[in-house]
Amino acid sequence: MKLMKKNPLLIATLIFSMVLPQIAIAQDYSPDPGGEDSSLLSFPPVPPLAKNETDVGEAISPMKKGQTAPFTGLLLSPAAIASIIAGIQSRDEEIQIEIQRVIETAEIQHSYEMTVERIRNESDNKLSLNRINEQRKEIDRLDAALKKEKEDRPNPIVWAAVGVGAGVLVSTLTAAAVVYAVKQ
Repeated sequence: MKLMKKNPLLIATLIFSMVLPQIAIAQDYSPDPGGEDSSLLSFPPVPPLAKNETDVGEAISPMKKGQTAPFTGLLLSPAAIASIIAGIQSRDEEIQIEIQRVIETAEIQHSYEMTVERIRNESDNKLSLNRINEQRKEIDRLDAALKKEKEDRPNPIVWAAVGVGAGVLVSTLTAAAVVYAVKQ
């Protein structure tokens, strides 16, 4: 008691260490009932405290065979603790495997979608090329028809000359007929 009266820092530390676990808020552990490997971290329910027993908060107490347990709780053997630690450590590997699986699935899906788009693009290109070739053939056919039409069309210069010559001839004949008719 004299040590406690003389050292207020020790008193504060003891009070703080007793109060802090009561203040700390932690989420209760509830294993996933439908999870794949929930047996690694599932514990049996903790028995209720005895009537005269006080809650010690979070505590770890190594025990020897035949020793009385200092508080109510779960007793884990070293093999159980090793199994729990191994289970926790194997979770990292499981996570990496799952990440790899998701990445590979995404890559396969991406490859599939790229293949579908490539095939669709090639098909559209072939259809476009076929349309262009058909339009070129139609243009060539129409050009040939236009060329033939131009070749079959009479020459306007010749017809103009024929028209002028016929006009001169008709005019001359008409004038000659008028003069002949007037002379008689």
